[in-house]
Amino acid sequence: MSSFEPKPEKTNPDNPERSGEKSSPQTQTQPHPTVREFRHRAEVPMLVLGGILTVLAVVACIFVILIGMSLSEFGQGVLVGILAPALAFFAIRWFYWSAITNAVEVTPAQFPEVYTIYHDLAQQMGFCPDGAAGKGITRLPRLYIKNGNGVMNAYASKCQVSRGYVVIHSDLVDVGYTYQDWEFVRFVLAHELGHIKCGHVDLWRSMIRPVTTALRLQASVIRAQEYTADRVALYYAPAGGKGMIHLYCGKHLGHRVNMDEYFASVHAHKDGFWLKAANFLSDHAVGFRRMAALHEAEMKGWDVHGKML
Repeated sequence: MSSFEPKPEKTNPDNPERSGEKSSPQTQTQPHPTVREFRHRAEVPMLVLGGILTVLAVVACIFVILIGMSLSEFGQGVLVGILAPALAFFAIRWFYWSAITNAVEVTPAQFPEVYTIYHDLAQQMGFCPDGAAGKGITRLPRLYIKNGNGVMNAYASKCQVSRGYVVIHSDLVDVGYTYQDWEFVRFVLAHELGHIKCGHVDLWRSMIRPVTTALRLQASVIRAQEYTADRVALYYAPAGGKGMIHLYCGKHLGHRVNMDEYFASVHAHKDGFWLKAANFLSDHAVGFRRMAALHEAEMKGWDVHGKML
């Protein structure tokens, strides 16, 4: 393939059954991978390391208090982190309402093309609509489109202690409506639902953040989670992975990129210390690393682990 060209015939939002023939595992008879199988191999070790370091930091803080010394700013941050799940209820409600009151909810009658893709993905991934048997985090997360002002981003979070939501920037959705590349939109939505499915929005993860941030490890925790979400998206929306090139050259130029030339350029750059350092300090894998993993998955299947360094 010499260039990345949108192929709308693979995904028809008005006909989800036909859409899923090539881009989703609807027709597969084998069971879907488990959350454990989806996880990037570095995610759990990073969480365990963060947990151990947090416990040690808490013990150290308690010892400092017992001997009558005052806590440093770091120690205060550790204790606040431990209280984070209790305090987060108020924070998640605030952030949710701050975000969605400046956005437009996607419904069957509002951006129906996007809703059809999203609802189809959510059903495949085990989310249940309101009023169904599902409860808590298994309930269908609400989806909102927000003006990106040129920024191409999407995120998943919690609107309640046991329910998530997804926000996608308009600039990402533009790729679907302008260039009919709905496979890319599907990939992005699967990625965000993957964050919720794999527990990345769970409040307890905020407990380790002060310590992992202070030790420059939080970016690696997030990067592993991003790889996990990509693995989920590669399984449920394999045809949209290369569309992530839009993140690196914009919504209007992504479909013009010659992908063979792009990867030749990637390979021509030295894979040395500075590339590894840039990737280590980034909370999302840098484009060279992320696109390489997506390219490998195109040939080998979804079960590919991107490089952490």
